[in-house]
Amino acid sequence: MKSKYADVWRALDGVSGYVRQSELPNVLLADISQSMGMELEHSGLASNALMSLRENDDGYYALQEARSRFLAIPNSEKLAAIDEMMGVYQSRETGFWIGYLPAKRITELAGTPGTVRCAFTSSLHPALMMASKGSTVRFVDRHSEVCDMAKMMAFILEVPLQVVMAEPFNRVADEAYDAEIIMAPFGSKIHSSVELSLKALDILGRDDGPRRLSGEAVALADAQVSPADTVIVSVASSAMFRGVGVEPIAREALVESGRLKAILSVPAGMLFHASSIASDILVLGPKRSAGDTVRFVNLGSSQFAGKTVRGRLEVKPESSWLEAISHPSHQDDEATAEASISEIRDKDYILSLDRYVIPPAVAALERFLDNRETLPLAEVVELIRPVSIGKGDDGDVIIREAAPADIGDNDFLPLPKKELLLDRPQLRKARAQRLQPGDVILSVKGTIGTAALVPSDVPMENDSHFWTAGQSFMILRPKKGKVSGVALLEFLSSAAVKTSLRSLAVGAAIQTIAIKDLKEFQVPVPSDEENAAIEAAFQKRQGKRAQVRLLLEDINRERDASWPHNALQGWQGQA
Repeated sequence: MKSKYADVWRALDGVSGYVRQSELPNVLLADISQSMGMELEHSGLASNALMSLRENDDGYYALQEARSRFLAIPNSEKLAAIDEMMGVYQSRETGFWIGYLPAKRITELAGTPGTVRCAFTSSLHPALMMASKGSTVRFVDRHSEVCDMAKMMAFILEVPLQVVMAEPFNRVADEAYDAEIIMAPFGSKIHSSVELSLKALDILGRDDGPRRLSGEAVALADAQVSPADTVIVSVASSAMFRGVGVEPIAREALVESGRLKAILSVPAGMLFHASSIASDILVLGPKRSAGDTVRFVNLGSSQFAGKTVRGRLEVKPESSWLEAISHPSHQDDEATAEASISEIRDKDYILSLDRYVIPPAVAALERFLDNRETLPLAEVVELIRPVSIGKGDDGDVIIREAAPADIGDNDFLPLPKKELLLDRPQLRKARAQRLQPGDVILSVKGTIGTAALVPSDVPMENDSHFWTAGQSFMILRPKKGKVSGVALLEFLSSAAVKTSLRSLAVGAAIQTIAIKDLKEFQVPVPSDEENAAIEAAFQKRQGKRAQVRLLLEDINRERDASWPHNALQGWQGQA
């Protein structure tokens, strides 16, 4: 889409040879605000970069051109132009900026408050939006350069914005607001030197010794102690299920506080275009009655999101996040769900979307299993979890270790590519996870859901060259009289089952299925007639695969016999 302000950016690009790309927004804002009569901080980064640029005639001329074109934009459009600029010149330094539609949806969740507190860098765009609509807004951030940028933007837009450079989690006791927006950086660590409110410390547990808390845990506690009627807080999605540190404590306190109204799950890239981290937006209100529920919303569904040309999910202009949490949900609505406090307690206060909003694939699987005999996976197979054998390059016995990359379109596990040279102590470990004919290996870490059947000709006679599985897999060894390896593979290879397994996975960086969830995963038990049909269909498919392999070999032979392949094959023997 052609930019409405392309002439401004063309002029600003003329400055890029004289300052770093990431400094361009700051330099332009500094030049514009100073030309409008604002006094800049002499020690600020923007002021220093501007002073340096003024020493270069060509660079400063291009900046003046960009400033002139920007000032020609109507006042009502200047925030839109700033928003576009922050996107055009996005970098690590400007990657905190939230685009127009997500920022607008966040302000709509906050309502029409008289007074608002916006904490941390990423709340700046919503802060400017709300200030331009008449709310009294206090913006708080710990970084001087961010506060300088906020002051310049507010000055250029001619909106009143109170900017305070301070640690946002250091609350002033007598401050009170109608609404708050808290957007702490994902993955940040809060040192014990940060003076949290006593109420927040009571939630997280007091500890006189030095410690570092995750920004997400502190944000959840800080949101609960806010006196505002409405609190919007964003955290990385991993904070909704992680079991480390004080995050489980913060989640439990949040649920039991009675203030949690809704959780909106945001796909990676929708809030921050430069980030691959999925996030959640939590909406807190006044304390609610005991029978109230928590609304879960999947903002990645087609109801709320559409894809851009780059494949990233964007906010649909016609969607409403406010309606998603306030209007009654329908039974057939696949994007939202209600969860009672008792249901959340039963799930050990895990607040991940996939624990409550059932994906279509999971719903289809549940319908499939409804009228069938099922058993937990742990009752139909022996689960063998491979352990690390060691480096494996200094022994006298060779074995092969399967990896997810070994599994192709074939139903059977092919010869694993990875060879390990083991000594005797390592060999004892490896024997415990030796693959046997009829085993099914299932990837439960990283690439979730990849499965293959161990073939009947897998080496079994001696200790040399036998096969084992890497730590990404779980070995499923069928128990006699339950479910055959072929039937189990056919079930696990279904797209609906793979998606259902992936919905169980947790992990911020590497997704993993917990052993407890895998053991409880329901598996259908086919009747004798179904087993016979499954086996026949499987063998028929293998016969067709064999025919395809022979046909491909024939095609390759014909190619090798034709020009120029027939004349160019001799070099291989001479190498």
